[in-house]
Amino acid sequence: MIGEYFRPKSVDEALALLTEAGKDRLPMGGGTSLSRQQAGGFDVVDLQQVGLATITENAQGMIAGAMVRLDTLMTHEKAHPEIGRAIRIDASENMRNMATLGGWLLSGDGRSILTTILLALDAKLTWAPGKVQVRLGDWLPLRGQNQPGVLLTEIGWQTGSQLAFDYVARSPKDRPIVIAAVARWGSGRTRVALGGFGQAPIIAMDGMGSDGVDIASRDAYFEAEDQWASAEYRREVAARLALRCVTRLNAIKESEA
Repeated sequence: MIGEYFRPKSVDEALALLTEAGKDRLPMGGGTSLSRQQAGGFDVVDLQQVGLATITENAQGMIAGAMVRLDTLMTHEKAHPEIGRAIRIDASENMRNMATLGGWLLSGDGRSILTTILLALDAKLTWAPGKVQVRLGDWLPLRGQNQPGVLLTEIGWQTGSQLAFDYVARSPKDRPIVIAAVARWGSGRTRVALGGFGQAPIIAMDGMGSDGVDIASRDAYFEAEDQWASAEYRREVAARLALRCVTRLNAIKESEA
């Protein structure tokens, strides 16, 4: 049950509220996950007016505030088209208008295409206080344990890389049971992320060149079994999807040559 409601005007004010001794307070972004919490009483710190809802670019790439709505990111002119496609599949129109990027990463599971794509892109999270940066791939396995900071403020990733994803679901309206996302940089570095299983997507491969993406994907999902699909099925489908993504990237490269 929600007790007191606060609406701070800055990150510093939000941090002061969230760290006040003896108080049980939770940050609220779009409210899509917080509204489902039923156990116990807690206060809410609404982050709508603290200045975390902008998308900017710098020499390293794109930086999205944690309060950026999924719909805003989906329609941003500089966002990779695959990011927009992933959001359309992941979330309904109503959800896209409510959910924030930070909240999506904090509360989502391994069946999110957007989270899988950002993992492939080697996205970095910034936390306050102290502007502590941590790679998404390092944080996801420990999510829910000790956080790098009090408040997630930004998510950043490099632009200019090639990116492709593919997925399989039991029906067009079902959530994915296997996702493969492949990012490739100009240096040749290739990073393969797999989703559709567990609490978070995982990295199957990160190295120079794309040889062996199928083998790496098959090995990474060796024990990926749950009520939705067997591990054997996921291994074989992950391998095929990863190869399909690489084929798409190669075709793009050839068309640009």
